[in-house]
Amino acid sequence: MVMPYEAAWEKLVAERVDTRRDLVVVSKADIETVTGNELRLMAKMDSSADVPAALRRHGYFLLPIKNGEYLLVRGNGFHALESLPEPPTVFRPQLDFDLMTLSVGDSEMQHLDYCYNIGLFEKFAGATGLRQTIRGRKRMPAIEFSVGALGPIRAQAGVQVEVDSGCEGRDDIVLIEGKGGQPPDFIVRQLFYPYRKWRHEIPQKRIRPWFFCSHEVAGRRLYRFWEYAFADDVQYQSLTLRRGEAFFVEPRRARLTVEELLRAQAARRADARLWDVPQADSLWRVAEMPLLVEQGINTSAKVAAHYGFDPRQSSYYRQAAEYLGLVSLDKRANVYQLTDLGREYVSLSADERRELLAGLLAQFPPMRATLELSSRVGERGIGRSEIAALIARHSAIGKSTPGRRAATLLSWLRWLQTATGAVQERQERFSIG
Repeated sequence: MVMPYEAAWEKLVAERVDTRRDLVVVSKADIETVTGNELRLMAKMDSSADVPAALRRHGYFLLPIKNGEYLLVRGNGFHALESLPEPPTVFRPQLDFDLMTLSVGDSEMQHLDYCYNIGLFEKFAGATGLRQTIRGRKRMPAIEFSVGALGPIRAQAGVQVEVDSGCEGRDDIVLIEGKGGQPPDFIVRQLFYPYRKWRHEIPQKRIRPWFFCSHEVAGRRLYRFWEYAFADDVQYQSLTLRRGEAFFVEPRRARLTVEELLRAQAARRADARLWDVPQADSLWRVAEMPLLVEQGINTSAKVAAHYGFDPRQSSYYRQAAEYLGLVSLDKRANVYQLTDLGREYVSLSADERRELLAGLLAQFPPMRATLELSSRVGERGIGRSEIAALIARHSAIGKSTPGRRAATLLSWLRWLQTATGAVQERQERFSIG
């Protein structure tokens, strides 16, 4: 019959531990003879919350030092997890297909596998070419170390070590201890022993110990990473945080912010021609232009016939799509054609096209200047007159034209409001949403 955990440790400490000593060896035989419990049930202490009261009273934590032998060490064997910068970084995986098998269940291992496969390990590591090579139980070489002023402590060869995941890169070896949820702290041994093993085995590469947590927040998966270093290889308590970051993984963007839009595409060089905003008031038609070109509706006359309007008006929509980088005009053949970006655009799903178009629109110089001005003026927002003044300042078009071009930008802002929620309209004035 299994003795309750707390009661078992009370009995063991009372009968086999000299609490006057800072270092006390307890064996598998001691534990199982006194308590009748299995070693694995008695020795699992991954965080300070797992330490039984009988050990906490005397300031002990537990370290394996030989197969079937443990050391009670008086001192702090745990490390509190640091707070990470807020808000979390939004990470969108680039996958050829959804990894459906990794959505079944909720284990630490599958979340680690998912993060590896979507490129999140490489993102946090700041390195490419990581290969998942380490997993499960290994055996440690003999090592010596101290815990604060106590030592040297000798762990014999053959002590079992384990990491939940490990990767090798050209210059680095990443060792990862993973947890579901987020404990307040963790036992340093989970990083120290694997670190010492791989430092011994492959000294020519940098060993990078990580701690990883996964949990769900408001329907989204949140992954947190902490990267640590040991300032002194023989000092157990020399663990220090190098860096940390939290990530929301969002395969699809449900809502965009202006800040995300302004980062979505590389900034384009200022071009005065771009300030002559085409009179293409319906942005959904601009969004459809690359799809029409893909279908062979690739001349001014064909576009005009498709929409039932004047050929000159069709040129406005082609020009708008051209300014956004999606189509171009082959002047020799007088046909519209897709750019490389346009070919990518037509290959995407409707949601992904909306996202890409929003990013391109936010980087279109007149729209970018409009959004930046709106951000500066705050809740009162900007309207047609302020936008017209921006266009007049940056273009060489006639005095009456900026007002008409401003009306086009207002209609594009309404599309941006509907598509992303990044801006808000109140009485024909727009402010950041």
